Amino acid sequence: MSTHYRVIPRSHPVAAAVALVVAGLCASPLSHAGSVDLQGLAGNTAHQQFIVAYRPGSAPASSLAGAARSLQRAADALPRKGGRAVQVRALRRMAIGSTVVRTSVPLDAAEAEQLLRALALQQDVDAVQVDAILRPSWDPDDPRLAEQWAFGASNASLGIRPAWDIARGKGVVVAVIDTGITGHPDLDANILPGYDFISDPAMSRDGDGRDGDATDAGDWYPPGECNSAGGSRSSWHGTHVAGTVAASTHNGIGVAGTAFNAKVVPVRVLGRCGGFQSDIADGIVWAAGGRVPGVADNPHPAQVVNLSLGGFGTCDRASQAAVDTAIAHGASVVVAAGNSNDDVARYRPANCRGVIAVAATNAAGSRASFSNYGARITVAAPGESILSTLNDGQHGPAQPSYAAYSGTSMAAPHVAGVVALMQSVAPKPLLPAQVDALLRSAARPLPGTCTGGCGAGLVDAAVVVAKAAAGDTGPDPDPDPDPDPSDLENDVPVRGLSGTAGSERWYTFNVPAGSNMLVVQIGEGSGDVDLYTRHALRPTDTEYNCRPQGTGNSKTCVRVWPGSGTWHIRIKAITDYSGLMVKAKAE
Repeated sequence: MSTHYRVIPRSHPVAAAVALVVAGLCASPLSHAGSVDLQGLAGNTAHQQFIVAYRPGSAPASSLAGAARSLQRAADALPRKGGRAVQVRALRRMAIGSTVVRTSVPLDAAEAEQLLRALALQQDVDAVQVDAILRPSWDPDDPRLAEQWAFGASNASLGIRPAWDIARGKGVVVAVIDTGITGHPDLDANILPGYDFISDPAMSRDGDGRDGDATDAGDWYPPGECNSAGGSRSSWHGTHVAGTVAASTHNGIGVAGTAFNAKVVPVRVLGRCGGFQSDIADGIVWAAGGRVPGVADNPHPAQVVNLSLGGFGTCDRASQAAVDTAIAHGASVVVAAGNSNDDVARYRPANCRGVIAVAATNAAGSRASFSNYGARITVAAPGESILSTLNDGQHGPAQPSYAAYSGTSMAAPHVAGVVALMQSVAPKPLLPAQVDALLRSAARPLPGTCTGGCGAGLVDAAVVVAKAAAGDTGPDPDPDPDPDPSDLENDVPVRGLSGTAGSERWYTFNVPAGSNMLVVQIGEGSGDVDLYTRHALRPTDTEYNCRPQGTGNSKTCVRVWPGSGTWHIRIKAITDYSGLMVKAKAE
């Protein structure tokens, strides 16, 4: 291995510093160098105070005066600041025997590191570190916080307290696509204007169709309606979800929210008996900043969209298109996995491509008995006995209240809130794919059990928020992609393909002029992959000519009267797969 040197003129201040450091090396054997702790350099821009531990029995360890000469030798390694040499003086001896020292002027991180390393090279120095400034661990005064086990200190919690020391969600908007919102003193301060997308007045219960008032009028129904013999009182589901995301915190009342300085845009799509997919899809698009015909644009586009709703079935075209639009606008789409103790692949929109699908855990750190599971789960979060804001009205809104609910509907807003914390401290806005990758990379194993699969594990707010604050954008899901696509021959299958979740394969296929039909097919083997085709250009997550819905490996794209020339074929792995076949045929 060769060694490279950079020649610097001796008149350059850095050259002088290097020369002095090298001189220190020559004067003192390398084995005598003290340890250097640089942790305190993070999080502050100016550093002026340091801690030096001298070797027992040495002159500097015995008196402050004895330390003066070695301190100044180290200071001489620094470039002049403001035309003056930097001075270092000993302030006091600590109870543990170390010495607190202070520079005459503040140093930036690079200068502080240079000083620490120069100090460590002094013969009598055992260890050096920044005298870092620590701050109180913030502890909210909400009287019912102790009942919110998800925000506690157990290994089954979100690990939220350290995250709150650096992030509280300020400047981030979370859209709650749900039943709307009711007035609540523990929530009102964080609510932005929303919209009511329920188009059916009977479902809405507010006497009209779509309008600019997202107030929850109640989703109750009497016995015999909504395929239920027993009927139901109003759930105030959206108010509960919104409180988990961003209930006001440290206000002396009620509960805390996950990202309590974030703002919530309520989008009402669920009413009596539920909500139409068409209304839900429009609500998703509008929430993220997209255009909806006949509706004024959302003045507060959301960076996070929470969907604590769903139903049985494969991801439909309308839902996928709405999710794709939200993602294209930069919004992460967080979805409840469902409460059927079944494979999430059977439930939409949690099985749609690109969403963050969230399973629910209990206070023991195990998958909640009702929670869906499976390979399409992204992460898990607390979702059993979750205390949040509510209303005590049986039919219409009455008095604000609190209640504990259970469901993946309660797990998803915890994750949406954590994403808001991440976005509030990230040096630049995180893309939805980066949010997904960070959540997965920072998740920890469930302390309990999860049969069926809980994704990457339990969300760890402290770790993932720290990663986001440090500028981490998560691991590359395909660190060694093949930029050169392979050519497919007409009606000749390629078999035995395998890959890991997140990886991609690319193919091209030439369609002769005059062809009546193009059929691209994948199948065989095991796993879950998505198929995309596009004429002339590479397909993306949002731009393609064909992308079949559904899970598994068996998918087909058929194009009648296809354009001649090059067609691009993309195979994207949702889970690990093996034994896959791909074939293209023009006729």
